[in-house]
This record gives sequence, C-alpha cells and structure tokens, in this order.
Amino acid sequence: MIVKKYVLYILILVFSIIFIGGCSADHGDGRDADAQRGNTDNKTEIVKDKNETNENLLKKYKMDNSFILIVKSKFEVYAIDDMGKVVAVYPCALGKNSGQKEKEGDMKTPSGIFPIDEIIDASSWTHDFKDGKGEITGAYGPWFISLDTNELSKGKWGGIGIHGTHDPDSIGKKVSEGCIRLKNDDVQKLKAFAKVGMKVVIEE
Repeated sequence: MIVKKYVLYILILVFSIIFIGGCSADHGDGRDADAQRGNTDNKTEIVKDKNETNENLLKKYKMDNSFILIVKSKFEVYAIDDMGKVVAVYPCALGKNSGQKEKEGDMKTPSGIFPIDEIIDASSWTHDFKDGKGEITGAYGPWFISLDTNELSKGKWGGIGIHGTHDPDSIGKKVSEGCIRLKNDDVQKLKAFAKVGMKVVIEE
C-alpha cells in the first residue's frame, strides 16, 4: 500500500513538471513569434534612425559636428547634433523630377554634401510658378537656407536651398523646382538649428 502511494506521488510530480514546462515553452514561443514579426515595440524606421549610435551616424556621414541630413526616398529632413543624435525630423517636398541634378531647370534636387552659405529672410520674396497665378507672395516662407552647390554644379546652376512654402499641402510630394520645401513652422525651427558653414547631406 505504501509502495502504491509512493508511485502515485511520483507520477503526479512528473506530470506537474511536464505541464509547467510546456506552458513556459509556449509562452516563450509567443515572444519569439512577436519578435520575428517585428511587433515587440512597434518602432518605425524614424525611431530606429534616432536610436542609431552616435558613432554610426558620425562615421557614416564622415562628420565631426552637427549637420542636416535629407533623405529623398523618405521625404524627410533630419537635424543631427554634434553628439550624433537626431534631434528633429521634418517632412519635406522635393524637385518634380528624380535623379541627380545636372543643369538649371531640370527640376531635380541635387544629391551630395553642401555647406550652408547664407540664411536669408525670405518673408518678402515672391515667385511665379508659371501656373497662371502670377507672382505668389510668401512662396518661400519665412527663411531661405541657401546651399553652396558650386563643387557639384561647377557654376552651371545654383539657387538651391531649404525654405518654407505658401502651400503646406505640397509637403511630402515631388513638386518643387529643385529646392527642399518645409512647412513654415518647421523651417523656422530648422533655422534656429542651422548656421552658416554647417554641412547638409542630401542622399537618395
């Protein structure tokens, strides 16, 4: 009788261990499945960019100080401080045509590394977009952050910059004549970050 009770106790203990182990394994598989699906924390690509190490950002773009990064494929402008941290991201509009800028009037946003040569009050500027509406006041928003593109253009074209717009609905689209457009509030913020001599990286 004592032997039977002992055997029964052993069987109960064994089955309990198997059951608990099975539950733990199932729970672990669930976490792994979430990780494989990329659902662990729902991070976007922008957040991943922000979480890159300082060394990665600075080395990747060969920078020693703060700079501005424009990624054309994402229609985004990144302000990166001198520690390599992305401190702000702004949506932007780009040139109507894709590819590297080659000549004046090709409606392309150039790719390369360009220093800021001027930051100009553009609040009184006007522009005729050749759409039948004539000169538009406030076409460039409050500021024009001018880029020195001479190394790429060899003097054949110029006038490229980061500026605001009278048409915030154009942001996120290919609509400009080659410049990088931001919402006016965003170009105001970027102007506070930017300075003459700062490098602007524009990549596909």
